[in-house]
Amino acid sequence: MNPQMEAEQAVLGAILLAPERLRDVAGWLRPEHFYRPAHAALFEVLLAQDAAGHPAPPDTDGASSAWATQAMASAAEASPGFTPGYGHTLIAACPVTGHAAAYGRMVLETAVRRQVHEHAHRLLAAARTGAVDGTLRLTGDLRAAIGQLADAWGSLDENPRPLPGPWPLELPPPAVEETLRQEAALLASLTALPREVRDISPWLHPADFLDRGHRAVYRAVAALAHRGEPIDPLTVLWEIQHHGDLASGTTTADAVRAVTRAGFSGDPGYWAEQVLQGSVLRSALTAAGTVRMLSLDTSLPAARLLGSALHTLRGTEAVQKRWRAATGTAGADGNPVGEPDEPEHRRDAARARSLAPVPDTGTTGPASPAQQAACARAPIRSSH
Repeated sequence: MNPQMEAEQAVLGAILLAPERLRDVAGWLRPEHFYRPAHAALFEVLLAQDAAGHPAPPDTDGASSAWATQAMASAAEASPGFTPGYGHTLIAACPVTGHAAAYGRMVLETAVRRQVHEHAHRLLAAARTGAVDGTLRLTGDLRAAIGQLADAWGSLDENPRPLPGPWPLELPPPAVEETLRQEAALLASLTALPREVRDISPWLHPADFLDRGHRAVYRAVAALAHRGEPIDPLTVLWEIQHHGDLASGTTTADAVRAVTRAGFSGDPGYWAEQVLQGSVLRSALTAAGTVRMLSLDTSLPAARLLGSALHTLRGTEAVQKRWRAATGTAGADGNPVGEPDEPEHRRDAARARSLAPVPDTGTTGPASPAQQAACARAPIRSSH
């Protein structure tokens, strides 16, 4: 049996043995924090009995035994996986009844890890299928879950920590080729219609481009537009040279000429939205994958996991905020996703649980080498 399941058994056994210990955990431990449904059912019954004022004087063994017996019988009715005999197994699994709060924190930490992983997995699946609306919604769901779990845990450690990754972003070759085609079409159109740059540059950033060479071209075009200088294939090439992108090998003069001399390829605003949409999905993939890796690290304490997950989300949320600005959409509440606060009750909860400490047991990143290689092989074509 793993330590997580032992902790669930131990906290329930402690409460069955000493009903007054329920008050040590009732303020922050919830039935949904238990992984095993039978355990969740029993804890829900225990909370209900306490709320109903069921008497169980701590100094009267008979009353405590009756309280526990009734709780186990009610749990057996509520959950097919619970039998009255299993209650005795729970009691035997409790090392020390006085450590109920410590066992409860172990259960909660496991729930934090499990729920963060589940939400990140859903976000990853939505981003992989290209569902932009679902990606936006599930990003908000993940942030909300982090806030709720931080409320339960009582703290959020946002101190800078080394993060794993970036999570290796691997895109299928057809997706890479289509993305490069869209980027090339945008750059060709912007060079042909430079007046459109000023409308697009506030919400489309160089980092939104998958190909490094395309980033360099867009950066040069945006810089020229910002300074009010002429934009054409030669001035763009000259600006790229000033930025050092030719000398560094980021791109080549021939590649720049190919994309800037392709001619008008359609509405720049349309292509810009397509490029930004790809950035929204890729950034969500990277963030969700990184958060999943964090949740699987059992050596990471709960507060640090939540803070690191929140820090990881900020990169993709920034891209999504620009997407909403570009498309005129908003979050589920009608407003852009905001920063979570640190409410007073969370700080109070953290101080309360610090009385029973438990030993710690536990942005959009750069393209991967495989992705960069795919970008290098894929042809740059303009759309007609």
